[in-house]
Amino acid sequence: MPRTSGQFDPFTVGYDKGLSALNFPHRVVAAAVWSPRWGAVMVLGEVGAAAGAVVNGWAVAAIFSEGSGRGYSYQIFGGTRLAGGRESVNGSGGSTVLPTAGRNTLRLPDAANLDLRLSRSFRLTERLRLSAGVEAFNVANRQNISGVTQRAYLAGTAGTGTAAVGVTPLVFQDAATVAAEGLNVLPFGAYTASGTSQARERQVQMRLRVEF
Repeated sequence: MPRTSGQFDPFTVGYDKGLSALNFPHRVVAAAVWSPRWGAVMVLGEVGAAAGAVVNGWAVAAIFSEGSGRGYSYQIFGGTRLAGGRESVNGSGGSTVLPTAGRNTLRLPDAANLDLRLSRSFRLTERLRLSAGVEAFNVANRQNISGVTQRAYLAGTAGTGTAAVGVTPLVFQDAATVAAEGLNVLPFGAYTASGTSQARERQVQMRLRVEF
């Protein structure tokens, strides 16, 4: 028996042709590190040595990434139930993806993230060094959408409304329709989640490390 996420029609595999859930066609990652070095001690004498003590040891690092959003599909809810099957548009509990549109034909907005790190290293002795730093993740506090309502259509009763006899109507689930139906669900396309374990809200942390 087909599963909910299985084939729409076991005899026509073309209905299930589509993009993978892991398809992210575009991704850009850029990283940069800047660490100033003051070497004018011999020219400026004590002034140069003081400037070098202030400037040297600092480091600024940044990493930026941007990529395509996750793909999602038009899904159909409701329908009939065949003997031994489950409720679905084809009656057998198969895939709920709208077969004429295909899988993952829609896409969430692009996801972007910028992390920064500022650090300073101090030499305490010949063998002992102290390193301190501040790290900020998702500096822009960007909201990266990771979830969306895919309940696009509700299967009606065959032959009702403007549908011809033997034809099951599909009612698009926009905000007005959901409100008229009195259902406690979000309309199609409403965002339901943002952020992942790799890109959450802005976070700042401090560190102190002794190297010997």
